Amino acid sequence: MKLSEVPQPIKADLPWQLREDARAGLKKYVADIVTKAGMKLTGSSRGGYHIRFPMKGELADFQRFFKKFGITVVPSAVNISGSYETYVLQTNKEINNIPPATELPWVNNYIGKDSSSGKQFGPKQLTPEDIGLADQRFDQGSLLSAIGKNVKSKYPEHSNLLIQLAKKSTGTGSVISLSGIDLSPYNVSDITTISKNYGEVLAGLWALNNLDFSKMYFPKVSNLALIDIYGERDGEDFPISVKSGGGGKVTIQNILDALEDKVREGKVKPEEQKSYVVFETVRKNGAREGILALNRYFKTKPMKELSKLMKTPIEDINLQTLKEWLDSYGSNNDIKKAIEPFIKSTTKKGLTDAIWQRNDRVRFIISPLGEWTWKFLNANDDIRGSMTELARQLSLIQVNADIKQSSLVFRHNRFEDAEFIFGWAGYAAGNKLGFKMKLNSK
Repeated sequence: MKLSEVPQPIKADLPWQLREDARAGLKKYVADIVTKAGMKLTGSSRGGYHIRFPMKGELADFQRFFKKFGITVVPSAVNISGSYETYVLQTNKEINNIPPATELPWVNNYIGKDSSSGKQFGPKQLTPEDIGLADQRFDQGSLLSAIGKNVKSKYPEHSNLLIQLAKKSTGTGSVISLSGIDLSPYNVSDITTISKNYGEVLAGLWALNNLDFSKMYFPKVSNLALIDIYGERDGEDFPISVKSGGGGKVTIQNILDALEDKVREGKVKPEEQKSYVVFETVRKNGAREGILALNRYFKTKPMKELSKLMKTPIEDINLQTLKEWLDSYGSNNDIKKAIEPFIKSTTKKGLTDAIWQRNDRVRFIISPLGEWTWKFLNANDDIRGSMTELARQLSLIQVNADIKQSSLVFRHNRFEDAEFIFGWAGYAAGNKLGFKMKLNSK
């Protein structure tokens, strides 16, 4: 079935609340169907409103399954997930007061060589907890032994690679050759997952040799969101944060949580920092509202432009008033023309054609505004500098572990010596504004 042959999506001129209610009804209907069929629903706040569950097969198989429930399955013009295929579930008749042509994006997170993605590892696999290392303390020998035993049991088809990588990570230096290790059976997504999740294990092994630790402890649940493992030296535990791919962005709330004890003792006073208003604004609001709130506070150029277009005072622009204003337009194309001055104030590139096809109209504003906001904050030396000053109060080591085609690359940086910048994972990720360490080459 071609996309052009599919019934038209639910009418855009319906009030936004009715469209939201219809979509919520469809999600519950689908959830009941797949649960009864023995499929497991998984949650995700990223990528906007959608449903996520694994189903083996291809598009034709999915269409056959859902046809008897009055639902059409079509490919999605937009991929919500960077790892899995996205489809659109669409009602072809009225079902339980759900209007025909109501749409719900579906992320099929089926894992296996025969999956459409070809991924062999899920997003939660290969972590220390997944391979049975959590809440235990190891020296190098006992850690290698536990890894060998556990991966042979849980991942027999991948155990050779995982054990080889572990042994290589006991080497010294920042770059360790992977000579003799064949990574060709694994796609880019698999290598990324291994770097990110198994990287915590590899970083622990590397730190034992290179950062002068005697033992490594893998907590089951960390009290601090920033901490992944602890290195033991002279009977004292040192917290370590592990990242891959250049270091992921961490939410600003993580800084505040990690500094909680020092704040309580009066050793750190975040409210005296020029970045404090940013921290508090991000903390008190959801991801989308937080972007609007920051721009309200600073009365930014894009917010002034939006105020002009909406004929609404800046202080009165929030998610609700924004939704109501956007829904006053008959089509997305009408919105595109109307907000052109706003888009130009935030970015030269504009939004992709795929985004303009979506029903999530708030995205047309928040996505470019969010991208502009983190760059605006980084351009303010006082705000960025004070954020760095706060982060440096953390006694924390960050180890970056990355698997390349021919080498393992490790880098370490101490928070107390590092510089930090603001960052944002983008609208689709659903995350709040965050920060990221500027890495050195150590």
